[in-house]
Amino acid sequence: MKIQFIHQYRNPSNYMCGISGFTLKTDNGTLKNSLLENFKTLQNHRGPDHNALWNINNTYFFHDRLAVIDGSATANQPFYNDRYVLCYNGEIYNFEKLKKNLPNVHFQSASDTEVLFYYLIEFGIDKTLKDIKGMFAFSFYCTTTQELFLARDRYGIKPLYFVNNSGVFAFASETRTLAKALQLKPDSYKTIMSINSTVEGSTTYTLFNDIKNINAGTYLKVSEHFTVTEHTYYKLSDDIDENLFNEQKKKSKKQIITEFENLLDSSVEQMLTSDFPVGSLVSGGIDSSIISSLAKQYSPNIELYTANIVGKHSEYEDTKLLASHLNLNLKKVDFLPTDFLNNWQQATEYNAAPIVYFTNALPLAQVTKLARNNNRKVVLSGEGADELFLGYSKLIAQRYKSALLLPETVLKKLYKVYPALHNYLFPSNYSNLEPFNIRLANGFKSEVLYNEGNDIYNFIPKNTKKYYVDSYEMMQKHLHALLYRNDRMGMMSSVEVRFPFLHEDVIKYIMNLPLEYKTKRTVDFHNKKHPFLTDKWIVREIAKKYLPKKLVSKNKNGLPIDGLTNLKIQKDFFTNGYIAEHLQLTKQALHYMIENENPYFIGKLASVEVFAMLYEYHCNTEEIQEKINRNCYYK
Repeated sequence: MKIQFIHQYRNPSNYMCGISGFTLKTDNGTLKNSLLENFKTLQNHRGPDHNALWNINNTYFFHDRLAVIDGSATANQPFYNDRYVLCYNGEIYNFEKLKKNLPNVHFQSASDTEVLFYYLIEFGIDKTLKDIKGMFAFSFYCTTTQELFLARDRYGIKPLYFVNNSGVFAFASETRTLAKALQLKPDSYKTIMSINSTVEGSTTYTLFNDIKNINAGTYLKVSEHFTVTEHTYYKLSDDIDENLFNEQKKKSKKQIITEFENLLDSSVEQMLTSDFPVGSLVSGGIDSSIISSLAKQYSPNIELYTANIVGKHSEYEDTKLLASHLNLNLKKVDFLPTDFLNNWQQATEYNAAPIVYFTNALPLAQVTKLARNNNRKVVLSGEGADELFLGYSKLIAQRYKSALLLPETVLKKLYKVYPALHNYLFPSNYSNLEPFNIRLANGFKSEVLYNEGNDIYNFIPKNTKKYYVDSYEMMQKHLHALLYRNDRMGMMSSVEVRFPFLHEDVIKYIMNLPLEYKTKRTVDFHNKKHPFLTDKWIVREIAKKYLPKKLVSKNKNGLPIDGLTNLKIQKDFFTNGYIAEHLQLTKQALHYMIENENPYFIGKLASVEVFAMLYEYHCNTEEIQEKINRNCYYK
């Protein structure tokens, strides 16, 4: 057995990075050389500070380091001893506490990586994953048993994917890495269906059939014979606690507000840990504003970064108000509609999927690039609050839905006297093929989660249970899409995004919080979409201590951009392309589609076309950009 230690490091530290590795199943020198070259380079953007590999026989592990704590060479990875090797991406918040459980280990650093390494050796994978709190993805390999463990954090903040085919077992932080290194083609059905945002919200699949997603809250055990077994160590349902819910119902409002403020404050403090300056992404909204306000207490000179969506969607004045109120430096990048066209293909490449629903990924990519250009490797974000606190207007407005639809409800009852006419005028959504195709492509994820949520929240009164279940579903589906977007767009510029609302302690507290602390009736005309209901009530109550009144009461906008909405696409964009080929569209059909169908839908197809040019046809970037410039413009 030949072990090659490419780098001998004994003082690891915190990493926000890329991890990858592969094992060849056959003696294929050409494949090995190709994989070595690709795995060494394809994830450098995730960790430009240092790149290294470790190997034994035909098994290779790679680490691309973004140094956050201890920038010296002694903190590089992979980390190993004579039996184990660890490649780790993330941050363990409670590592100091866990360190006390290892009294016989002579630590050579003050890092979480070293604690994780020895904790895995001492206690095994199951207890380790039960005990650690944080955001992480790691590979842990034993040279004697030839067993590999691949693990991912509870909420899927850190990504991890794998391939297990006849020639190789491989894993990586990004689908892009595996697709390009192994020259994989996207599945045509999944790719076409992605116009419905199926891949952006999927927690189960990628567009490449060979590439599998390691689910949040799970780990894989890979045997020496490449048998893969999945083990779930955490489910969000584990945190739903009827006793905790009842305890919180008995507490006073003042007590609840204080407890939550302390939890969020502690989370912000922990996520500011870094040997390098930390920034904060701000949009002018309540979530990022309160995170920045709490961060200022521990980092008095923290810099704020924002994308100014030039035009009617701009919230720049609100971010300036926040910066002025906190007396902090604010840096902005202006984002114009043409910036979408200029950055469309690059964002699509790193997204490894068509950008259809989350077109605001592009200004996010620009603002993280701005932060990186200002020497910020880590930034805080307010992501996750809307899912936890029902901050989306469509969820809150459902309380009015029955009243607003009363005329239609009455008509439906009247027309039920004539069933045939009723079915013609009011066809069931479940009788339509298009919604079914979307549910099918999503693996009925939302439907399954709603069924689970209804069972888990069986102690909640029927008239309000739906709102708890909404949050339960969104935390496991919609949030996944946002985390995917943040990881890809941030790491594209080598920037780690941290989410104080997604600390384990915060999530457990909020998932058991009575509804009245999330949404509350008010006599004020709070929002035209839900005029007499206040969203994210407890967040706004805390914000009153830290923010000006205008920001406390500010409505959610969600970083809106024109994106695909007002985009005009010429038919030549699709001529002899992926869409025309796979849907067998004639020139006449393309002409009709461009002239008569909804331009937004055409824009979605164009996003699929951009993806296909990158991953199916492997066009060069100049060729793709030239095609975009020639055929795409805003009205």
